[in-house]
Amino acid sequence: MIKIQTIYVKVRHWLFWYGVYGFCNKSCNDEITLYSDIGQKKFLGYFELTTKQSLEYLLKNDMDIIGDEKDYCDEIEEFINGKQDIHYFYIYPRDSEEDSLSRQVSHFAPTNRDGYKPVYIDMWTKLSKSWDIDEIKKSVRMLAKDFLHLDIEKVELIDIPTYEETKLSYEQDYSLT
Repeated sequence: MIKIQTIYVKVRHWLFWYGVYGFCNKSCNDEITLYSDIGQKKFLGYFELTTKQSLEYLLKNDMDIIGDEKDYCDEIEEFINGKQDIHYFYIYPRDSEEDSLSRQVSHFAPTNRDGYKPVYIDMWTKLSKSWDIDEIKKSVRMLAKDFLHLDIEKVELIDIPTYEETKLSYEQDYSLT
């Protein structure tokens, strides 16, 4: 385990910030990118964070439970009904095409039967009901340990929009006028 001072986190979606600033309920599903520098030049990894509540909603409203998505739905249900608090879901390259293989994660992650690393990692959790800054930081610490083999002292969010920017974005995209 390598010890580093700070990991920098960029949250991808405005919906996270809408919840943080109280314009709507806090989000239950967010995508984050991790960097080892504040200038975002040293990319460490990209992850999705999904709460149990979000997975339950997905099963109830958005998934084809008996068709093409049955295996995925079964894995979600197994996690929801199981004893694990954290589960990692991996999406692997579908073929050996160079473009597909070039998107494999560069950090530690389990390989599939073809020897490929995932191109996408989703952390499912029962530890958080929704995402706020503290919950994101806790999850980043787990991800850093499990996939980057890093012991980090500090987690810092970057590219944080101001309250005013967030309010304007929310009013433009979500409020009814």
